[in-house]
Amino acid sequence: MKDIKRLLELRAKAKRKKPRFVIKESNYKARVEEKWRYPRGLHSAVRQRNLGRPVLPRVGYSSPKEVRGLHSSGLEKVIVYNDKQLLSLNPKGQGAIIASDVGMKKKLLILKAAQERKIRVLNVRDLGEMSIKLQHKFNVRKKLKDEKTKLKNKKEEEKMKRAEEKKKKEEEEKAKEKAQKEGAIEGAEAAAQDKENKENKEEKEVKEKVLIKKQV
Repeated sequence: MKDIKRLLELRAKAKRKKPRFVIKESNYKARVEEKWRYPRGLHSAVRQRNLGRPVLPRVGYSSPKEVRGLHSSGLEKVIVYNDKQLLSLNPKGQGAIIASDVGMKKKLLILKAAQERKIRVLNVRDLGEMSIKLQHKFNVRKKLKDEKTKLKNKKEEEKMKRAEEKKKKEEEEKAKEKAQKEGAIEGAEAAAQDKENKENKEEKEVKEKVLIKKQV
C-alpha cells in the first residue's frame, strides 16, 4: 500500500510536468481540434524532433505500470450503469464511476446503493448532497410531467366531448332531414290520393249524368 502511495505521488509529480500532446496547428487554427495525431509531413519539424517544437509522446512520459489507470486515491476505476453492477465491486480496491449517459432515476438508485455498501463514487464529491439535489430535481420533473399529463388528458376529454356533441348534432340534423323528406313524401302521396279521388268523383258524376239522360 505504501509503495502504491509513493507511485501515485510520483505519477502526480510527473503529470505536472507532462506536456499536452495536441496537433501543432490547433494552437493557432480554430478549425483544427485539440487532439493528438502523429505528424506525417515530409518536412515536419515536430516529426523530426527539432528544438523549439512541440515534443512527441514517448515511453518516458507514461505512468508507473503498478498505478496505471488507477484513480488518484489508488482505487481502480469501474464504470457502472445501474445499481446492480455495484454488487460485484470491492469497496477496498475499487471505486465506481457513474456513466455519463445514465438517467436521473438510475443515478439516484446508484447513489443510494453506494451509500449502503460504502462504495466510493469517484465522479461525485458528496453522495448525500448530490442525492438531495437529484431527488429535488426528480420531484420537480415528476410534478411537471404529472401536470402535463393532466392537461393532455383534459384536452383529450374536451376533444372527445366536442366530437360527441358534433356527432349528436349531425344525427339530429339527419333525423330532421329524414322527417322532412318523409313529410314531403306523405304530402305528395296525400295530394296524389286527393287528385285520384277527385277524378273518380268526377268520373262517377259523368256516369250518373249519362244514366239519367238514357232513362229520360
